[in-house]
Amino acid sequence: MRDLPELSRLVGIVTAESEARHQSALERIDLAESVVAELHNLGDRLVGYFVEQARAEGHSWSDIGAHLGVSRQAAQQRYTPRWSSLTLADLADAGSFTRLTPRTKEALRRAEDHVRRLRHASLGPEHLLLAVLDDADTFAVKALAADGVDLTGLREALQRLVPAGEEPSPATIPVGAPTRRALEAALGQALELGHNYIGTEHLLLGLVADRQSQVGRLLADRGLTLDKVRGSVRALIDAYLQARR
Repeated sequence: MRDLPELSRLVGIVTAESEARHQSALERIDLAESVVAELHNLGDRLVGYFVEQARAEGHSWSDIGAHLGVSRQAAQQRYTPRWSSLTLADLADAGSFTRLTPRTKEALRRAEDHVRRLRHASLGPEHLLLAVLDDADTFAVKALAADGVDLTGLREALQRLVPAGEEPSPATIPVGAPTRRALEAALGQALELGHNYIGTEHLLLGLVADRQSQVGRLLADRGLTLDKVRGSVRALIDAYLQARR
């Protein structure tokens, strides 16, 4: 591939930065290692991007496995780490967010802000829930209130669950595997409700559905189940549609 950087180009990058830092020949080795790590991460994102694009176009893990001549589980094992290295921007570029409402996209942007504020390494379900709670005028927050959840207490418990880190967040924030599960579950919940969009209420349902995550268990501890939240969401949407008639 002609557009890939030649060794001389990479050598030039390391040399220029090393000279700017007045580094020794031994310190240049460390700098070269950091460049290789960045390239490796970029390579993972490249492969993950096209896996995500295939998924967005309707191909299952079984389809990907069949293409590789391996099982669905083997395909997931091979590609999930790379798939989970993608950022929100990567996912948007790959076509994954076409069903998201503007409010839901804004919630995802706020979730990324929470990652940076808390100095975390990746975007998790906890950041997603914090972002959902930021906007009180959504079906998600209204459903929580309708189900008797103390919103202030939930936020406080959530923030105790995810203390701030010590190191700054990376420049490119990956969307962690638990969050990917929640987003996939949100799509599933939207389809089950007969909706052709993903709103904040579906994000909430996706978080409730994943009992593997700390956030899922935190919500379960407050008596939230899929059936209960789904019922509240239906009631809110029905009332909204009635009011518009």
